[in-house]
Amino acid sequence: LEFAGSHLAGSVNIPVDGKYATWAGTVLDKENPIVVIADEERIAESIMRLGRIGFDHVAGYLKNGLDALHDRSDLVAQTKRVTAPAVAELEPVAVIDVRTEKEWQGGHVDGSINLPLNQLARRVDEVPAEGDVVVHCQGGYRSSIATSILQKLGRTNVIDLVGGYKAWVQSGLPTVDSVTATNA
Repeated sequence: LEFAGSHLAGSVNIPVDGKYATWAGTVLDKENPIVVIADEERIAESIMRLGRIGFDHVAGYLKNGLDALHDRSDLVAQTKRVTAPAVAELEPVAVIDVRTEKEWQGGHVDGSINLPLNQLARRVDEVPAEGDVVVHCQGGYRSSIATSILQKLGRTNVIDLVGGYKAWVQSGLPTVDSVTATNA
């Protein structure tokens, strides 16, 4: 939520809570220096956990976090977020599912495009350039990373689905089960 509300434009969001090391190791480049932006009490932990997976190019951290950018609104961006029921109001809209192929096959939003997070950056050309693009995962962690990657790559039409696929299902919206669909 904090990242969506306000973040350094071009930064990649990998929340410390969750599978931080896994996703940092998957989506970041070890050759590029890293600047950590986190709450003061989480900076040392963030840097240590990056070091444990071989990311030794931590150039530093943004002192005072985003407060340091208070007078630099030109450097700040936001990520749009939408609830599952509100997706129907967006037209045209493409839905990108960043879960694994196995998760997608177990059930997905009808018409969604499956681009697993670990493949997203190299398959970015498969993300529609026109219209709104709603990105989701199972619960919201991976989609927050995915939307930040797409924004870093210059996409301005991306929207994070609040609560992910779980919220879609809980809202009673239609889904497709690939296993059932192929056996029908």
